[in-house]
Amino acid sequence: MTSPSTNDVIDTVLGLDRFPDLLALREQRAKLRHLSQTSYQAALRPADPRNFSYALRAALAARMAALWKSQELSAHLRALLEREEEGPALASLTDPGKGTEAVDPRLQAILAHVDLVTLSPKEATRAHIEKLLAAGLDDRDIVTLAGLIAFVNYQVLVVAGLKMLRDN
Repeated sequence: MTSPSTNDVIDTVLGLDRFPDLLALREQRAKLRHLSQTSYQAALRPADPRNFSYALRAALAARMAALWKSQELSAHLRALLEREEEGPALASLTDPGKGTEAVDPRLQAILAHVDLVTLSPKEATRAHIEKLLAAGLDDRDIVTLAGLIAFVNYQVLVVAGLKMLRDN
């Protein structure tokens, strides 16, 4: 059995420490597991968060997990958000069903983009990037946002696949 010290976020949110067969399966792809955890750190807790605070990253990630109806991952990300000083102010962003009319135009553009790319990635066009630029994001911000969206959507799919194996 894999030792708990090697568990990553995916193992933790799914409680895989109680499923040695799944831990062993994940260990067969130890490099991918390691790179997934490294990507998690880079997406949600980079050394320099720049214009996307740790709280905003966690709120956006929790929103994407909620859009996918990934309860375990969403709960983990909301807990991550709650540990941040500005977490309470951003908590409503984690619920895709709540109106965001009161948020500033920059954040509205970010939320619209997150929702679009999460739910309908094929519909995203250059015009959507232009909306982000018009809202005040620079190229680096857009790359940061794209990386966060890509990683969280990847992580949701990995969690969903492992959850099916776990619950089967």
